Amino acid sequence: MADHPLIAGYIATLGDRLPAEAVDELADGLNETFQHHLRRGLTRSDAAAAAIAEFGRPDLVIAAFTRHSAGRRTAVRLLATAPVFAALWGTTLITAHAWTWPIPPGAAVAFGVTLLTVATALVVVAASNNPERTRLAGPASLVVILLDLAMLTAVAAAAPALTWPMALAVPASLARIALTARNLPRAIAP
Repeated sequence: MADHPLIAGYIATLGDRLPAEAVDELADGLNETFQHHLRRGLTRSDAAAAAIAEFGRPDLVIAAFTRHSAGRRTAVRLLATAPVFAALWGTTLITAHAWTWPIPPGAAVAFGVTLLTVATALVVVAASNNPERTRLAGPASLVVILLDLAMLTAVAAAAPALTWPMALAVPASLARIALTARNLPRAIAP
């Protein structure tokens, strides 16, 4: 680690907001840049200031890290595909006359409230520049999987017959479950 107060302060600022692994990687890069400027003949203070200037303000580095985080990418993907799933399942429920299915009203309300809650969490993650908020993507992804499983279970248990929208919605949800589950470890990681 470069022994200069400017660099130490910069790294400390990043350390307050970013995961340790990311800070270590940024510190290595900052140290290499600092050493490069020293080799070019700059004073220690000028080399530290030049290295920090190349990296940019800490808030910009933190925002860039957040934009490229796995949690944010997961939230954006789930939100981008949500209208397709809403159309598939909405059409399925209408064509299959879901209002006649033997599903307790409380379960339907709980499903709807959970769906709105997870959608809100995903919007917060996708719109945020705060790396702490990207951690919501992991639990939200898990809830999306559970909601898909609940919908598949309800269709299997209560649907009187297969409809063409159902024939599209079921494999789409199975694919989303598989893809979301595969991405879950990255979405949970900071």
